Amino acid sequence: MSPEDPLDRLIADWLSDSITPEDFRTLDARLRTDPAARAALRRTASLDAALRDWATRQEISAAWTAADTPAPEISSTRATSSLFRRWRWPLAAAAAVALSVATYHFGTHSAPQPVGPATRVLADGTVVELNDTAIIVADYTATERRVRLERGEAHFTVTKDATRPFTVMAAGVAVRAVGTAFNVRLADATVEVLVTEGQVRLQTPPPAQTAPVATGNSGTAPPATPSAPPAPERLLAARERAVVATTPSAATPEIATLTPGEIARVLAWQHRLLDFTATPLGDIVAAFNRRNATQLVLADPGLAALRVNASLRSDNVIGFVKLLETGFGVRAERRGENEILLSRPP
Repeated sequence: MSPEDPLDRLIADWLSDSITPEDFRTLDARLRTDPAARAALRRTASLDAALRDWATRQEISAAWTAADTPAPEISSTRATSSLFRRWRWPLAAAAAVALSVATYHFGTHSAPQPVGPATRVLADGTVVELNDTAIIVADYTATERRVRLERGEAHFTVTKDATRPFTVMAAGVAVRAVGTAFNVRLADATVEVLVTEGQVRLQTPPPAQTAPVATGNSGTAPPATPSAPPAPERLLAARERAVVATTPSAATPEIATLTPGEIARVLAWQHRLLDFTATPLGDIVAAFNRRNATQLVLADPGLAALRVNASLRSDNVIGFVKLLETGFGVRAERRGENEILLSRPP
């Protein structure tokens, strides 16, 4: 591209949402007809996302629109700084500071990665997402499925099996479900249960009993006090969270209904780098919707079969929507605060 080529400016304006309708039409025409322009877009978008994520202490993310010939890798900090100055993106000063000590490779990114969640699939197909150092122990029999959360936090997407109830135990608190999804967090003195789909039954341990003390000189103890009956089960529905104190003087569980935004913050630890290769769009949309308050809706059922290659963070919904608009001609329409409608252009 010649020095007079405005492509870099057009891409930068598009990434910062400051592009004019006329410039957008110009950029769209270039991307549809020029493989080199598409390669430039991928390079620029990847570095833009990397810098933004680095500035906010998030993971590196990238999205690829097509299988064009890869552009030469740029691996030096000096080259990256040159690109940053030439494209003049409106990034925070923190990104520029991070740029002086970080090295990025287009196509494969090299950067410090935080300890993240891990996924475990149990024998019945139940999917468990473990936060950081969480530990679970599964014990399945012919009549029941029991899992003990020994440490940390885990989200359970339970496979339906009406003949074998599914129970998670955490510090004496039992969470029972047949087929649903819920999050359990074991803290120092509490157990938190958040239902993300369906319903669960919550069983808290009975109140602690004071041991009888012998009186007088007879050496005989008073009659034993009967054990306290178990607390009644409580039914929790989707979006409800219960906080159960695990101290001996435990009070009644605190139950509240959370907003989608509050749920997204509670489950923010689940966000990770999602990698899709020739994956149907319907499956990708489902993966994003499970992890975000903003929901993607396919207005055209035929879009569900569209095959997409992408690699980006699970909370980067807007970046994914931009990828669909630019690389696949999908039309996006925001409806309300937490819904984006995806359709084919007219």
